[in-house]
Amino acid sequence: MNDLEKLKYFLGTKVAKLKKGIFISQRRYVHDLLKEINKIDCKTTEVPIEQNHGIGSDEGCFNVNKGQYQRLVRKLIHLVHTRLDIAYVVSVVSQFMHDPRERHIQAMNRILQYLKTSTGRGLLFKRNEKLRM
Repeated sequence: MNDLEKLKYFLGTKVAKLKKGIFISQRRYVHDLLKEINKIDCKTTEVPIEQNHGIGSDEGCFNVNKGQYQRLVRKLIHLVHTRLDIAYVVSVVSQFMHDPRERHIQAMNRILQYLKTSTGRGLLFKRNEKLRM
């Protein structure tokens, strides 16, 4: 067996060992996602979803590309592993994978605008000197 040294990246997740603990993030994954769908220069927003969003109603909305929508939702589900701040809104947009509408794409665009604002966020597992059982 070979010693592979310290873990730095795993499946698009950056692992950084800090004095405070271990920090994991998917900054590069977010950047690559925004670049892939031509949203790298999109405007930003401070929240991923509006309060009382009403995304579920589909009155007057047009159907959109189902395959493209499903692919993007799958990418966001992968991102939720390190970005718990988008877990709720990703669960909302994933409910419409069977019949996505224009309103759902608009909600997806807002999530992407939020991600652009907060690319460096992740999870910090704090170091604890005492082991509790």
